[in-house]
Amino acid sequence: MKEKRIRDFASKLKRNHDSYKYNFGHVLVIAGSKTMPGAGALCCLGALRAGSGLVTYAVKDNFLGQACAISKPEIMFFVYKTSLDILDFIKYRKVTSIVIGPGLKADNNILYKFIKEIISAVNIPVILDASGLACFNGITGELKTANAKLIITPHLGEFSKLLNIQSAVIENDREKIVSDFAEANSLICVLKGSNTFVSCGKKKYKNNTGTPAMATAGSGDVLSGIISSFVNVTDDIFEAVTFAVFIHGFAGEIAEKDKGMTGIIASDIAENICYAVKQIMMKNT
Repeated sequence: MKEKRIRDFASKLKRNHDSYKYNFGHVLVIAGSKTMPGAGALCCLGALRAGSGLVTYAVKDNFLGQACAISKPEIMFFVYKTSLDILDFIKYRKVTSIVIGPGLKADNNILYKFIKEIISAVNIPVILDASGLACFNGITGELKTANAKLIITPHLGEFSKLLNIQSAVIENDREKIVSDFAEANSLICVLKGSNTFVSCGKKKYKNNTGTPAMATAGSGDVLSGIISSFVNVTDDIFEAVTFAVFIHGFAGEIAEKDKGMTGIIASDIAENICYAVKQIMMKNT
């Protein structure tokens, strides 16, 4: 990311003396399951450390909410049964961005209908990751009909299944394939991996931050959280996404200096988001 673009976006994160938590967005994370409650919690932590004013973890039962509250009391939780519960919550609690998918376990058909109802009803940024994206495998045209401002965050294997194209084919021409897909479906695609590539079709970004030490479970969940936070401070969603990818990699680099190449876990990346942002903001002063 070019130095000027980094500085310009970082300037949007500055706060006035009379700032209020709702000035920095309310992120709703619909994620987690009994076997993977931490995926949603890591996403929430990423959003908080990236500056979100409020973060709510939407769960199917109290067990997940209680586990999350113990691990990080700043995260609120909401128990839901149907998509209508979620839509009511979005409206009355002034939700400004949503993440759907990390650690979420459900029948693909049921999950597909649930997500379709949400992305058809809202016009705010929605990040689809993991299971939230997998239920659209082979039916990607359905994504184009969304009213929401969609951002998808697959790794290579997930993108291969989504498009039903072999991974090797994508690797050979990933920038064109990602860009064509993003433009055809009117969304932003973040293809995670070494030199994460982001495209909305006309705009493209190849990331140069990060380290192999970040190849650890939950790293992508943290990224989804960062994206969900930064999209709330600007109207330029593409710039927000690219800055999130940049900061995610930078935070990983800082964590590696502290923990070493083999010792990083995803929460280390999340806890270093604030230091990554701080270093960039200090350069602006």
